[in-house]
Amino acid sequence: MKKSARIIFLIFGSIAPILIGLLHTKVHFQELLTPEIFEMLSAEVPMNGRPTRLWNAWGLVSFMMGGAFIIIGLLNAAAYKRLGKYEFPPVSNIVIMMLYLGMVIYAAGTFNALEQFYGSIGGMTFMSIALILTLRGK
Repeated sequence: MKKSARIIFLIFGSIAPILIGLLHTKVHFQELLTPEIFEMLSAEVPMNGRPTRLWNAWGLVSFMMGGAFIIIGLLNAAAYKRLGKYEFPPVSNIVIMMLYLGMVIYAAGTFNALEQFYGSIGGMTFMSIALILTLRGK
């Protein structure tokens, strides 16, 4: 029970977010920073009372999203590394990951991003299992 909870937490709390963040950032810089994309996003919209190019808003959000995935994974990796040999993963970290995955499910469903929607459903399922195993084991 403990080993399964630890493995699930390591995979879905650390490794997956880091890999997703790295892949997202790689795609952001290699495939999405093109003159064609810049042209498509050259329109301006009001943000905070001033005109802002969609390119700037999108670029900021995209870059920060990749970085946030990496940071979340690294924080969970640090929590995992601090665990004693016979300890379960921290309930707080599991719950925070579940809240995060809930936000991804909502955003992916709202903005029709099926890969993210189904991926986050899978992550939520496994993090729920880790939570149940951890609570039952304690």
